[in-house]
Amino acid sequence: MTFLATGTTADRRSGPACQGRHPTAAALCVGTVLGALLLPAGAMAADDTFSLTAGQVFQFDDNVYRVAPGVRPFGQSQSDRISITSLRADFDRQYSLQRVRASANFARIGFQRFDTLNYDTQGGELRWDWALGRRLTGRLSVDQSQSARDLADVGGSRSSIGTSRSLRFSGDYWWHPDWSVGAGIERFSSTYSDVASQTSDYEALRPELRLTYRPRSGNQIALVGRFTDGTYPNRQAGVLSDDGFEQTDLQLSGRWQLTGHSRLNGYAGVARRQHPNLTYRDYTGPTGRLTYDWTPTGKLAVSATLRREIGARDDLFDNFVVTRAASFTPSWAVSGRVLVQGTVEWRKRDFRGDPGLLSGSQSRDDITRTYSLSLSYTPIDPLRLAVSIGRYRRSSDDPNAGYTANVGTVSAQYLF
Repeated sequence: MTFLATGTTADRRSGPACQGRHPTAAALCVGTVLGALLLPAGAMAADDTFSLTAGQVFQFDDNVYRVAPGVRPFGQSQSDRISITSLRADFDRQYSLQRVRASANFARIGFQRFDTLNYDTQGGELRWDWALGRRLTGRLSVDQSQSARDLADVGGSRSSIGTSRSLRFSGDYWWHPDWSVGAGIERFSSTYSDVASQTSDYEALRPELRLTYRPRSGNQIALVGRFTDGTYPNRQAGVLSDDGFEQTDLQLSGRWQLTGHSRLNGYAGVARRQHPNLTYRDYTGPTGRLTYDWTPTGKLAVSATLRREIGARDDLFDNFVVTRAASFTPSWAVSGRVLVQGTVEWRKRDFRGDPGLLSGSQSRDDITRTYSLSLSYTPIDPLRLAVSIGRYRRSSDDPNAGYTANVGTVSAQYLF
């Protein structure tokens, strides 16, 4: 969770792969991967029903527009100072077998030099984990998240705010203590605030079926089949664009405690995407996201993630880019109140699956390398302070798409 990406979808786990967002969101994400700057959604004491969290971030970015060296955006310096103020409320209550969670997020982002980029975000979630006896369980949820798109990809003098909304329902029948069969359906939409990006608005309906194995150890493996029917309501099918797509996914997902000090979680599968008109852009290939966590001691932890995805929501062009990424995140708990963490990530975005958004509809490959170092300090339990530095470098076969940026962030959060 970050101050800017205000969505609270419980199952959305981006890990350290925070690229492809607005510069403020990307830098904050690197800092909050620590798990110490911000509490995760619903993180409150077991006897607490309601909590309120306030946060403030001050950031310096030496290349806000992510432009090539020597380029002066709108005739001005590349750098800017940014302020982010946020407020979050959480509700979590157990009623017998039923559990109800709710959250709301608000953030105000202000730029000192490029003040036309200023924007606000609002997000929230309402979730009911329902149960009928011990054999029927499921979830009903609705959520909204907002974040600014990366200026490296959209440019312009104003921020482009992406809004994602989702309505989900799922149910599982536990015909055996360790086995269940289930089904679910999701209605998802993604819209953008600026007129130039509205051809990228899309809607999707996603039904799925699954078979789950969950032994008493708490490990879990599920075989999932999912179908996505996506449409672009603001596009017309033509020579260089398409007005929809269909995607079929078959995945094996789960979480597994390998040893007392290591665990593996994520999914692996295959995806097939088809377009109704531009069939030469159809795609079939492997997808997956696997994270290995290792805690050799009580103070040292290491996390490594590999992913290959189509339609990854934590990337800018979230409905067609093929993303490959690898990240490595070590952390050291210096004491019970001090945590140091570093992150190294390599990420490649392949635009070959573009159904008509990019100018000229040409293929393009971007490689982004991220390096960050963060320090968090908790002087008293409700207060968390953090400082982070990050370096982002992108190379591309588009000569105008490469850049280097350095970001420094100081943050504070108070849990009431």
